[in-house]
Amino acid sequence: MFGLASLALAADIEWRDVESRMQYAWYTEDARDLAAVADRVTAAPDSDPRRSYYLVWIQLREAQLGVAQPGSADAGAAAGHALAGCISSADDALAARPTDAEVLALQSLCMDLRSRIRTVGMPFAGSRSRGQMQTALRLAPQDPRVRLLSAQLAYLSAKLTRERTQLLAPFQSAVDAFELERQGLERIPAWGAAEAWQGLAQVYLDRGDAIAARAALEHALLLVPDYQSAHRLLNHILTG
Repeated sequence: MFGLASLALAADIEWRDVESRMQYAWYTEDARDLAAVADRVTAAPDSDPRRSYYLVWIQLREAQLGVAQPGSADAGAAAGHALAGCISSADDALAARPTDAEVLALQSLCMDLRSRIRTVGMPFAGSRSRGQMQTALRLAPQDPRVRLLSAQLAYLSAKLTRERTQLLAPFQSAVDAFELERQGLERIPAWGAAEAWQGLAQVYLDRGDAIAARAALEHALLLVPDYQSAHRLLNHILTG
């Protein structure tokens, strides 16, 4: 029994290291490093239940980086390919764990982003994505990552600034859930807290409250000092 426990602990530590590297590559917007970590995840055994989960996560991040930083005419196609992979990897994960709320929420965001890149042939993707996110919230209403992804989906779906200003509560609830999680035992997955603070900052800025936005960004940067997106938003506030 001790030997089995040691193996399980070793596997847990390995995935904690993988997640740490994934997060660092994402927050520093290093597409090459993110791809290298993706190769490491892909090489994991199919029998490992964490493999499909982290593939979903990293394929979403690859697509988001591609959309945010288009480097070539093929950037949109590459992002679409990553999102298709994200949806497929989520299907694999859900085949084994159909009530995994975090995977459902991640796949929901992937479906929404793919519908924005490729509208032809996907007329109902947006509504399906929102329905799936609601399912994830019903399954795990206190999960901080589900709350975060739900808030991010709502923000992406908002067409007007006035609509975005109404999303303070969803991001605040995600922040609160992450703060509660940090008080417990260390666990994985553990990503998302800095993004929740940054999302909260963005909504404060939409509402015209630069002081509150700056305070939220300072929280995000305390968690992840190299968070490039948060640095850009803070610089925007400081420079006007």
